[in-house]
Amino acid sequence: MDRPVKIERIVVRRDRIVCEVAIPDPRMRRTTPILSRRALDSYPTLAHHACINGKGKTFGAVIEGTSVPHLLEHMIIDEQVRRSSCDAASFTGTTRWVDEGAGTARIEVSFADDLCALASAKEAERRLNDAMRRCFQ
Repeated sequence: MDRPVKIERIVVRRDRIVCEVAIPDPRMRRTTPILSRRALDSYPTLAHHACINGKGKTFGAVIEGTSVPHLLEHMIIDEQVRRSSCDAASFTGTTRWVDEGAGTARIEVSFADDLCALASAKEAERRLNDAMRRCFQ
């Protein structure tokens, strides 16, 4: 289990990055309470992110039972907030399965600085894979 989650490609658009994500193992495509706690260890504010979902107004309402790409979206946003030099910066994102059966998804996240967004995506991917390796060993 080298990298359970792989950002296979990142495209920089004028106002957002688009990440093509692969999760080959079907057992690793949904969050669990343990994985959620590990993500919160690295990103304590994740549960407070605004999030449009069917259960509540924050990401915390779904963090224990959402898609792993959705978790990665919020981790990328949180990482950008940490790295941002602008206190007023806010970021938005969307996640959708391209082919859930194949484990491919597309994450789109806004940015203030494209290089910061790219670094944030790679760091969030690294932290998520570390957490997943500990959870699914």
